[in-house]
Amino acid sequence: MRDYHDLTDEGRRRRLAGVAREALASYDLAVVAMRGLTDATNGVFRLDTADGGRYAMRVGLGPPAGHTADEMRSEAAFLDTLRGEPGIIVPGVVRSRSGDVVVEASAPNVPHVRACMVFTWLEGSLLADRLDEVTVDGLGEVMARLHRAAVQFDPPPGFFAPRFDTVYPYELPFIVFSDAGDDLLPSHRRALYAEALGHVEGALRDLAEAEPMRVLHGDLHPWNAKVHHGRTSVFDFEDMVWGWPVQDIATTLYYVEGTPAYGRFRAAFRDGYEQVAPWPDDDVVDGFIAARSLVMCNDALHLQYDPAFDLDLPSFFNRAETRLTRLLG
Repeated sequence: MRDYHDLTDEGRRRRLAGVAREALASYDLAVVAMRGLTDATNGVFRLDTADGGRYAMRVGLGPPAGHTADEMRSEAAFLDTLRGEPGIIVPGVVRSRSGDVVVEASAPNVPHVRACMVFTWLEGSLLADRLDEVTVDGLGEVMARLHRAAVQFDPPPGFFAPRFDTVYPYELPFIVFSDAGDDLLPSHRRALYAEALGHVEGALRDLAEAEPMRVLHGDLHPWNAKVHHGRTSVFDFEDMVWGWPVQDIATTLYYVEGTPAYGRFRAAFRDGYEQVAPWPDDDVVDGFIAARSLVMCNDALHLQYDPAFDLDLPSFFNRAETRLTRLLG
């Protein structure tokens, strides 16, 4: 039997399907078809039921990079609050027969017990496949609506999300300036990262003095949104954090910054956002795009020896240097 990490994408999906089937035994869903959509990080499966229903099952990544069951329950609590808010379309969370939103399951020759969730299906195409000024404008408007709704969110007991009051708010240590990056971070690159870090730390102090934190999506890129009949829906809230709106804005822009259409997309995103809420200072936005680059570099250093991730690290860090030089120039 081949090691899980040596399998092709299709091979990993077939193995993860065993986890999904094990988890589905805990739900009152008459599933007649299951199709793997991705295993890029989590495994995601589309479920079709006998009554014509559609659902999405997420099979968690597992330790150390995967989210815990308690984090997923917090995600469900936030989604429950957002459903029904004007102009916001998010998936519902399906409870198991026990009433829990998380089911832990495993399968032979798949590493780790996996935390699984089932969501109602969102119709439409991925926004990434329909990327233009109109769809990006819609994404900006929806993000602003999420930020406005989050002000009123009353977290239930046990709710947890990382606090984004530091450059890297997650459990893994921040190792960008450690020996772990010696081959990838020569002295001039470390100096650039230190400059970016200084900018962000100053901006975080200013934000903490200006307004309270709220819950953010945390990873609202074009692959975590859909468009259907001109309406934008949003999913995959598992990376949500406590923070400030500019951090969410910068995270979204990180994924299109440096592309030929970036200027047009940024203007459209801002236009949509300003239909609902004020836009933050552009220099602060750029600083937090740089901060997102530092987060991704730190993640890359942690994952460089993980067989589940196939990273071209030299190219990745070259692109990060170019991006930071552009943003801080």
